Amino acid sequence: MEYDYTALAGDPDGYLNWALSQVGAALSLRTESEAETEWIHAATRLASSFPDPMVRSRLAARCTLRQLLAFVHDDHLAVRLSCIDNPFIIDRDVQVALCEDPDPTVVDALLDSVEPCIEACRVLLGRPEPKIRARLISHRRNRALLTALSHDENPDIRDRAVQAIHAQDRLLSRACGRIAQRG
Repeated sequence: MEYDYTALAGDPDGYLNWALSQVGAALSLRTESEAETEWIHAATRLASSFPDPMVRSRLAARCTLRQLLAFVHDDHLAVRLSCIDNPFIIDRDVQVALCEDPDPTVVDALLDSVEPCIEACRVLLGRPEPKIRARLISHRRNRALLTALSHDENPDIRDRAVQAIHAQDRLLSRACGRIAQRG
């Protein structure tokens, strides 16, 4: 469906911010009726199809979760990067979608701003960029994730993952020793 944006030419950002606030207010009162759900989908399509990527970028940084799930698949890199500034970045589906992004810049930005959930980390394990997989070692201390990385095709990643596992083991051993001394 195509939208006519000519009426928004004077102040598109102001109008769209108002429209998004109305969508947010409607979502807080939603009844999940069929008509209401279709209206919300139409508003989301309207916001995510606006022709100016800079307007979509500003919207992506402060839209609802439902709208954010549309913006994470935007064709424009700036829009997808702006999704990371949205408070709903903590959502699992948003993180997974951004981890699947074809541009590693988006994934790097995600890792700079949030501790990815385990489902997102599983997606990152399959990324072709060794740099991104290596970042998981410093980001996550999940034993299963480190074990998976200890079998990575890249020898540097394997070595770093094994070192992280050994560091965990030493820390656990010291903690158990202190507990035993107190006991």
